[in-house]
Amino acid sequence: MMQREVIDKLVNEVLSRMRPRALVLLTAADGYHEIIRARLQHCQTFSPVILFSDNARQFHAETDWCQLGPITSLVEISQTGALDNIERVLIPFLDFATAAEVANGLLQSDAARFIHLARMSGRPIMALDYNCNPTSELNQLKGLSRAGENAPQADYLPKLAAQGIELCTLDRMLSAQPAATAHEVVPAAQAYVTLSELKRLNGRSPPGAKLTDLALEYSRGKK
Repeated sequence: MMQREVIDKLVNEVLSRMRPRALVLLTAADGYHEIIRARLQHCQTFSPVILFSDNARQFHAETDWCQLGPITSLVEISQTGALDNIERVLIPFLDFATAAEVANGLLQSDAARFIHLARMSGRPIMALDYNCNPTSELNQLKGLSRAGENAPQADYLPKLAAQGIELCTLDRMLSAQPAATAHEVVPAAQAYVTLSELKRLNGRSPPGAKLTDLALEYSRGKK
């Protein structure tokens, strides 16, 4: 019996390594977390790599999520070529603060900086808006939808979609076909490509990207 369990474990590990990899970005929200984590854990479409951002550990237990796959860090995933083996980026708990930051082109939090990096690399990004949509059933139950569509948060979602972040259902997120990669990655408004980000891209900035002074000087020196 034990030998059978060992064989099954080895087979599952081999199959997991053969599947495409998806980076799961955990943020500071946890609506429907048990259902979403269970669906991700039993998904056979891809193998998750987990990234905790900022205060995410206050909402998500690392002991639970490490069962889905290896845990990485922003420093590790920001290394040159680290995203090459990632097929898609999933944000199952996109929160109001991160949505607002990304929509306005700010790069203050770990989550916003990583999303910016993923966009520059051309990775498909898929997010669930249960936690950040003021009109979602979850936020209606929480009493957060009283302001209706006049709430500032209502403007964030179209801006995210315009940046190529696909707001989708959980079934769509777990499907075999990820979101189409945009041919041109346009940086968010006010978001500048820094020198370190430009070096990670081997000096090739995305079309239309705004560069900081140091990055611009470095780019000129590469020509």
